[in-house]
Amino acid sequence: MDVTAIASIGMQADLARMESISHNTANVLTPGFKRQIPITSGFSAQVWQGMQQGDRQNTILTMQPTTLVPVQMMVDPSSGALRHTGIVQDVAIEGQAFFEVATPTGPAYTKAGSLRTDAQGRLVNLQDFPIMGIGGEIRLNNTPFTIAANGDVSQDGRVAGRLKLVQFDHAEGLVPSGNGIYLAGSAQQVQDVKTPSALRTGFLEDSNVSSPQEMVRLTETVRHFESLQRLVQGYDDTLEKTIRKLGEF
Repeated sequence: MDVTAIASIGMQADLARMESISHNTANVLTPGFKRQIPITSGFSAQVWQGMQQGDRQNTILTMQPTTLVPVQMMVDPSSGALRHTGIVQDVAIEGQAFFEVATPTGPAYTKAGSLRTDAQGRLVNLQDFPIMGIGGEIRLNNTPFTIAANGDVSQDGRVAGRLKLVQFDHAEGLVPSGNGIYLAGSAQQVQDVKTPSALRTGFLEDSNVSSPQEMVRLTETVRHFESLQRLVQGYDDTLEKTIRKLGEF
């Protein structure tokens, strides 16, 4: 690869970082949102990948940047701060578990616990997706309900159901679906949970995005991009001078 190809690889990665920073800062106030982190492979892995694409003796000269550095967006599954709302229908999870919701395309998962009942009496979230209980959808009437620390949803002196909490191995593989909702993606659901998560009513989990941290990432990314631009410009100037000198012979 020449200098311009190497710089192109770095610029592509910087653009992906800028996209993640923009997405994260736009969702700093979205309850349950998990910040996105762009991941690229190391240089040695990139060279090895290129060598697998063709003849080993010629690969280094023919590797293409677009095939070398796929930027993969990963989710930071760490918990956000729990914010007290005082609303009994708000519930936050203490731990790494997620609520399961039923969407038109299948099950999805969220940390956002603003719950209410819809016109059909189902317990739903703010996007009107049913919040799943251990035995399926939880049906309620129009009277107030309470949620216990173990997830039991009670109304009129009876337990209507228990909220289903799902934990994942490699939760960084979850795929964002918008509004703090995630698809399973490559994350593997844990079947035997050794440390169950507890619930806190009257609380919501905030986004785990740190605005100052994102601003630092923004500054670093812009400066790195500018340095690559200067690298390309310097290479072009050197190439131009070289061609001019050769033309004098």
